Amino acid sequence: MLKNITKISVLALGFAMGATGVMAEYPERAITVMVPFPAGGSTDTMARAAADVMSGILDADIAVTNVGGGAGTIGTAQIARSRPDGYTIGVIPAAPLVNQPHMRETPYSIEDFDYICALFYSPQALALAPNSQFSNLSEVIEYARENPGVLTYGSPGPGSLPHLAMEMFLEETGVDIEHVPFQGDGPGVTALMGGHIDMYMAIFSNVSRYDLNAVAIFAQDRVAAAPDLPTSIEEGFKTTASWWGGIFAPKGLPEDVKATLSNACQKTAENDAFAETLGKLGSFPRYLDSEAVRQEVVQSSKTNGAILKRVLK
Repeated sequence: MLKNITKISVLALGFAMGATGVMAEYPERAITVMVPFPAGGSTDTMARAAADVMSGILDADIAVTNVGGGAGTIGTAQIARSRPDGYTIGVIPAAPLVNQPHMRETPYSIEDFDYICALFYSPQALALAPNSQFSNLSEVIEYARENPGVLTYGSPGPGSLPHLAMEMFLEETGVDIEHVPFQGDGPGVTALMGGHIDMYMAIFSNVSRYDLNAVAIFAQDRVAAAPDLPTSIEEGFKTTASWWGGIFAPKGLPEDVKATLSNACQKTAENDAFAETLGKLGSFPRYLDSEAVRQEVVQSSKTNGAILKRVLK
């Protein structure tokens, strides 16, 4: 009887070890990457470029699906509610995580995700109307200081990252430039090109896309795609800002799955083809590991929440 019990125990242990081995073979089926914005936009393009590279790294099919609406909150909520098994992950830009929860009631918080990595960024730049009288950032601020409330700037909408970046810059310089919000970059850029606003805060990928008259990029260093464009730091200011995003998953991923995804994300950021695709869009790879991107989200949420409370009151 004891021998039989021992045999059964050994068999049970064998089955358990076998099951563990199967689980350790993640991924063993297709992965869905969810993008909380419509197809064709910047985040969607980044996600598809990343999926192409990660598919080879993970030796798995990766399908990209789009769930737009609510300034990214609908798709982001769906990612948070998905099964935390690594087969549904999200490519999310920062705004739905660090801005939207301060602007509306969202069915998620920044605590509802496992942080895989930061993967890409695009510095923000200030673009001027085609026939602007200004030739650099310092001239803009000097004029605004002498003529408060006369100049106007546009953004893709209240609470957007470009809006908050410009407000941070205005707070640093102490000048008054009127904000004119638009429903996206399309109408905002059209207004700029038509001379209906004086300037527009845009992510650098849109500066490249629309061939905008940018006078400064809000980054620590110049970008290779526009080597003659000075940085805000060079102009004597402190504000830097970028549009950025990465890979996030529902809270509760198994640690081995999280490690596998993080490793794949790092290899993707280091991939030449990925960098080339992003470069054509005026964006750049930027890898931060799980803990580093979590800290960035927490800090950005705190900073942006304070700005939003002030500018949207």
